Amino acid sequence: MIWITFSSNILIFLTALVLLRIHTNRIISNQFVWFIALTGISSGVAAFGHLPLLDEQLANSLLLASRLFSLGSIYLFANGSLDFASFQNNKMIRVANLVLFLGMIMFLVWNNQFLPVLIYGIIGFIAIGLSTYFSRMDDSVHGRNNIIRGIIILSFSALVFALFKKDHYFSAVNIGHVLVSYSLILFVKGFVELNQDVESSNSPSSSKTIQRIED
Repeated sequence: MIWITFSSNILIFLTALVLLRIHTNRIISNQFVWFIALTGISSGVAAFGHLPLLDEQLANSLLLASRLFSLGSIYLFANGSLDFASFQNNKMIRVANLVLFLGMIMFLVWNNQFLPVLIYGIIGFIAIGLSTYFSRMDDSVHGRNNIIRGIIILSFSALVFALFKKDHYFSAVNIGHVLVSYSLILFVKGFVELNQDVESSNSPSSSKTIQRIED
């Protein structure tokens, strides 16, 4: 079963790699590009960190690195998403997100468990992400819908793991990994559609002058 889990982690890595290979130049923000990249790298590192063949100290170091990459990916998603919120000028949310990110890093270094990633994921994806895109529900921003679907699928993967990890650990982990891979596809589709919305806004027929975000 451990090799199936290894493979499902690598699936996330390969999904991110292929998506970026195809769509990097069409994604609306560099922060979203790095969100996808760090998510893939995190899973690739975790694949080896969970192998029982490795020395325990090396495995723990790989898992710490994987979780740090995960925290970084969540921060980039949340911070990038705020550019599309109706409350994007509220600097307090960005400051709070940064402080929370740094706090979760310290928490992770202290205990090297997945809990800080889970806590920050709930805040970054659900509290910040969903509120950001729901704040634009009255706008014709098509990409928002697939990003919301991606958040829902990602949240469902965490729920599956939380509910079934005790009695069906490997099944819960592997199903969760497949769902994460699918969520990345939805996220990238949404990011590309956001870019298309921006290009439409920049057309001569539109009075808006939004440009691709280069963070």
